[in-house]
Amino acid sequence: SNNYGYQSRGYYASLLAGSRGHKVIPTVETMIDLSERKLYDHALPELELALNKCRKDLGGVFPHKVCIFFGIGPSRVWDRFAKLLFDWFRAPALEVHITDSAQWASIRKIGFHPLARMTEEEEKRFLQCLETYTNREWRDTKGRTPSRYTFATLVDPHEELPPSEISSLRYWAKIAEKMGVEIEPITKKDLAKLANYDALFIRETTSISNHTYRFARRAQQEGMPVIDDPLSMI
Repeated sequence: SNNYGYQSRGYYASLLAGSRGHKVIPTVETMIDLSERKLYDHALPELELALNKCRKDLGGVFPHKVCIFFGIGPSRVWDRFAKLLFDWFRAPALEVHITDSAQWASIRKIGFHPLARMTEEEEKRFLQCLETYTNREWRDTKGRTPSRYTFATLVDPHEELPPSEISSLRYWAKIAEKMGVEIEPITKKDLAKLANYDALFIRETTSISNHTYRFARRAQQEGMPVIDDPLSMI
């Protein structure tokens, strides 16, 4: 759809697909998040850090707008920023409007890039990114282990005051194993494989401005039980 506004055709298509248990991008939540800047302000500090790393790598030649398709940027230099943006806002086509000063590039606006307004070059790149995205490896979680369920536990081994001690998590894993549940620790680098699990348990200090919120959002989008859920963090 070219329209993602509230109660638009795209909005209702996403709402209907979600109600039927289908995996859909963008979700209604993503549409609402991008409807106003104040709803995605919390994501900007982390995104702008990645953006300015791209700025440095590009050597001062910086566009006022960049289009990200399925988490893929116009060149490899944009990889980190593009993946991070897609982690925050899972949508087929996004456009980021940038204000570039002498020392720092800031994000003025994030929005959906309408398919109908794509140039011939953008349409070609969009189709290439779509093929890359749909051809990525899909893992069968049920075949991984003999356990009935596999719970991902998000931890930071370097956190000084974690919500749970490692010894407590190990004891919990032993109890869970007796009940046919495998507990697998994951870190912030494992977002891409989150859909392999049946549930997510976040055992880091949570914040809406870091990766823990993205993990919770992604789990919710995948229809997985998650503690803490995004609303609790907010």
